[in-house]
Amino acid sequence: MAALKFAPWQSDVDVQFYAALAHIKINHDKLDDSARKVLGLYETRPGDHAARSMRVQILPNALTSDECVCPAPSPRMRPR
Repeated sequence: MAALKFAPWQSDVDVQFYAALAHIKINHDKLDDSARKVLGLYETRPGDHAARSMRVQILPNALTSDECVCPAPSPRMRPR
């Protein structure tokens, strides 16, 4: 049995997330700096290089929904 190893993850923040954050901050939150939920997606890609195989993604809808709207799985991840 292989030993369990720690794999550092990388964050991958979509550029459109910052646009959504700016829109909400300017038009809704204004000077309110209270905490806000942000949803992220943790993804493992065993076939990718180790440096890119563990990612936390923050998508553009991360501030506007309490439900995970995940991107479609890649063809290699779909059940056969």
